[in-house]
Amino acid sequence: MNYTQSVEPEEWTALTEIWGPTPRQELTLAVDHPFLTGDHQLLASNGRRAEICYVMHRGDPTAGVLLHRKRFYPTEAYRLPTGGIHEGESVMETLAREIQEETGLTVGDRADQVQVQRFLGLLAYAMPHRSAGRTFTFATYHFLVKMPAGGVLDPQDPEEQIAGWAWRPAAALDATADILEHIGDAGSAWETWADWGRFRALSHRFTARALPR
Repeated sequence: MNYTQSVEPEEWTALTEIWGPTPRQELTLAVDHPFLTGDHQLLASNGRRAEICYVMHRGDPTAGVLLHRKRFYPTEAYRLPTGGIHEGESVMETLAREIQEETGLTVGDRADQVQVQRFLGLLAYAMPHRSAGRTFTFATYHFLVKMPAGGVLDPQDPEEQIAGWAWRPAAALDATADILEHIGDAGSAWETWADWGRFRALSHRFTARALPR
């Protein structure tokens, strides 16, 4: 499987030059409709090749990292925030834009801004899709960021449809992944979200391994 179509080599090289050697993992996940092809699950649509995931904390990730839920998600589906990389947009540009749109906070070097502390690593996926008859490639770039003291979460883009926030200790990310993996178990009210949940669980397990416990 070709996992690299969603990762631009020059950008990956530039990121590792800035942040140093960084974990990179390649995974295969077999999926089917409606994941990638149905309402609210069009992850790789509109030219999106990849996404960023920001792991925000308030000074100590072991004490809590930020999760969110959108209005159309399954009820228990709190997860790490992500945002798609637009065509022609860099990873770091996406990170700053998504944080501003979803939290109202800006990324920068000042004490009242979000500090980007670490590039945690990359997950690259090959996702054979049964109904579509093709394999989708995608990637998630994970960053550890620190919320400024006194910062207030104030979403700026109503299209994000953020319904709530939760702070969970880093040690709880595996438990969060467990919930996501089983959110669409057979017979549940959210059965059509099964592949979405299995996909989203992967970043939580990856981040759990990358953070201090």
